[in-house]
Amino acid sequence: MSDAARRRRRPARPAAVAAAVLLLGLVPGGSSVAVGAAPPVPVAHSCATPAGAVPVTVTVAQKYPAKAEVDRPFQPGAATVTVTVPQASLAALLPAGTASVAGRAALAVTVTQGESTAEARWPELRVTAAPVPATGDLVLTAEGPATPVTVTAPGPVVFTLATLTLGLRPVPPAAAPTPDPVTPEPVTLDAAPAVVCTPGPGGTPLGTVQVPAAATAEPSPSAEPSRSAAPSNSVAQPATPLPATPSPAGPSSARPGAAELAHVQLGRLPGRPVRRGTVRVQPAEHSGVSTCPPAPTGELDPNRLPPVPEGATVIPFPDMDPFPDVPACAFAVGYANVHKLGQAAVVNDPGRGPALAALNLTRRFVTLWDPEPGQQPYLEADSLGYLGLPPSDTTFVTYGFIPTTAKMELVPQGPLTIVATGNSDWDQPVEFTIGGYQSLRLYDVKINGTPLDVGPDCRTVTPVDLRLTGRQDDHLPGGGDGKPDYTLQTGGPLAQRDLTIPPFAGCGTGGEDLDALFTAAVSGPGNSLNLVQGAICTPTSDQPNGCEPEIELPALPHRR
Repeated sequence: MSDAARRRRRPARPAAVAAAVLLLGLVPGGSSVAVGAAPPVPVAHSCATPAGAVPVTVTVAQKYPAKAEVDRPFQPGAATVTVTVPQASLAALLPAGTASVAGRAALAVTVTQGESTAEARWPELRVTAAPVPATGDLVLTAEGPATPVTVTAPGPVVFTLATLTLGLRPVPPAAAPTPDPVTPEPVTLDAAPAVVCTPGPGGTPLGTVQVPAAATAEPSPSAEPSRSAAPSNSVAQPATPLPATPSPAGPSSARPGAAELAHVQLGRLPGRPVRRGTVRVQPAEHSGVSTCPPAPTGELDPNRLPPVPEGATVIPFPDMDPFPDVPACAFAVGYANVHKLGQAAVVNDPGRGPALAALNLTRRFVTLWDPEPGQQPYLEADSLGYLGLPPSDTTFVTYGFIPTTAKMELVPQGPLTIVATGNSDWDQPVEFTIGGYQSLRLYDVKINGTPLDVGPDCRTVTPVDLRLTGRQDDHLPGGGDGKPDYTLQTGGPLAQRDLTIPPFAGCGTGGEDLDALFTAAVSGPGNSLNLVQGAICTPTSDQPNGCEPEIELPALPHRR
């Protein structure tokens, strides 16, 4: 490398570190439209405020599966809602002096199949903080998950835009510094009341899902072969709170209803009778939790870190103290698919007190902002994680004819190393890898209903090597790979397609060796782990932090 090139590579300043956090996965890319989704169309809405009706324009972008099956839950993709508020309407929606605005939103959608209709309410949309312009329109973006839908008959299922409820949180301007030591009076603003915005007559379709008479849709890698805990056509019940992490006392610790937003209760759509027939809308699961466990400590696994590109800067520098802890947490739920058994076990069941994954964000950065000719700019952020999962119930047929049930427990063997590489601003996909080791233990085994004592230490001889991956690429030209995006901050699908289960040891008591039984029935390659992570909670952030009113609890993945 030339001397001039070395001089150009100055150490990264704190501002560059902050920029790296913002660039890595926080800036959403453009959404692509999947089969079944209608092209996003701006729709005029009228918002009811104390000052009178206020016009806004609402655009909803969302992906829909091309096909679904009778009596199988299916789920539209996350909704991205853009709300354009004319400058003349700001005074009716926001208190005077508002510098920026964030908050939450809820979308109500009419779901129709033939003569049957139901109302789907998606109350978990987060409004990204946006500055209030001195002139021109205010543009707000809200994103959040949809709820699963089940139909009991074949025929097209049409989703139509209905009401949008906005619960905005105004933020005052920062207080100007004063020359004297007297602390200035803080600037406070009353919370803007939640308002309901209704579209004009006619109805705007968001998407159509075809449900053929015969099941023709292929299962996605994240589909579950079976789940005895709840039939696929049943209505999900709210999850119970985590006993180990009770939320603090106060209004925020109460579990809100599926249709509650701020102090506005969403009811049925005005003037639209709900005729329940073939369509069932499952309520969103609720965690009832708004606090994180302590941030995990430890070291990043050097064997899971990518090679540092030539000329790149690694922060913190060798002579620097470690970054302060950045605690965060999230729920991740899904299925472990065992290849030999053709069965799946629920992992971190959202209906049975799921565990939170604890995070310690951005322990290390690797940056190459000014690459040499032939090199690509490079950005990497490394974090720590820890996830101790509750045991899962699993059922399999040993040797093809003996029904066997057992509890399966994944026991962490140290922290997880989380690596994110890429930058959407450079038209690069952002790749995420979450890796670590967990020992797989079996106990409470029953053969054809008869208990089989396998002892307290029936586990894999070596830990299972977890290497979950996720990808954000919707911002790329052409919309990326067309699959749902994942980011560490906003969540999404995570998968390990080829997970190897090592042989078992320590199985059996009283001199009986059952190692070969479980090794033959379970161990080997070709297994998979398919999870969906919710948005993270960052308790120390002064921005909307995903903790209130509760940490997002995602639904289990279903067939697409």
